[in-house]
This record gives sequence, structure tokens and C-alpha cells, in this order.
Amino acid sequence: MEYNITFMVKYDKVAKNNIAPIFESYEWWLGLVSKVLKNTDEFEMRLWKDDVEGIQSGQRFGKQVPNNNTMEIVFKGKLTPELEQEILTNYLTKEGHIKWFTLNLKKGSEYVFSSAHYGDETLITVDSIEQVNVIQMWAKGYPIIWRVDVFQCEG
Repeated sequence: MEYNITFMVKYDKVAKNNIAPIFESYEWWLGLVSKVLKNTDEFEMRLWKDDVEGIQSGQRFGKQVPNNNTMEIVFKGKLTPELEQEILTNYLTKEGHIKWFTLNLKKGSEYVFSSAHYGDETLITVDSIEQVNVIQMWAKGYPIIWRVDVFQCEG
């Protein structure tokens, strides 16, 4: 059985693009992505044309793929130690928000992490109710997370 877990996070500031939240702290995001990186092997970055720092990251680590569905610029590739380091240490723009409009991490063909809308819509997928419980307890350590929602995936 799989479960999707989403996180509602407080923020007061928004970037100049009027859609990217600037969080008071990114410790929660780093904690979550560092847990997930251990079990992923592919990535997808979705960016807008003005996401210059994210586009540079995509060009450096992936291959741009055609996208006829949205106006987003999309990069995909294999997760490398260099990209892991980028995600954990160079994830913010100069303005102070997550530099990828969407960062998806996959294990094989399965999505296990999605940080969408510059981290405002973050989701992970876990395999058991025990893992759900662990994540819910983990989230209590971050007052910035004001709600955790769990959805059982259709099987």
C-alpha cells in the first residue's frame, strides 16, 4: 500500500515573481529531501523561463526534454552525487526561494518526492502506515509545518 503525504507550510514573504514563497527556514525541506534522496535515482526539474538559476542547474545536470503540454522548461536525468550536493547545498535563488518551480525525484518510474510551486506544495510517497507515522512525528519538530495530510493511493 502506498501513501502520499503533503505538507502545508507557513510563509509571510513572496518573491518578486509573486508566486514563489520565501520561507523563514528551509530546515524542514532539507530534512525531507535528504531522507528521500537516499532512495531515488532520477529527477525531473520543471521551470519557467525566468527561473534562470534553476535552468542553469537543469542544464548542468540533465537533458532538456520536449514539453508540449505547458510552457515549462523541463529537464530530466539520472541522480548523481553532484546533483545531490546541489539539491542539499545550492537550492536557493539569490532572492531566497527554492530555485526549481518543481523538483521531482523518482525511483525507477515511480515518483517519490515532489517539491512543486517552489516548495509550497511538497509531497512524498511512502510504502507503509509505519512510514507515515514516522513522517508525521518528524513534522512535529518543525513549527513551520502547520498541517500534514495523508492520502492512501489507489491500488
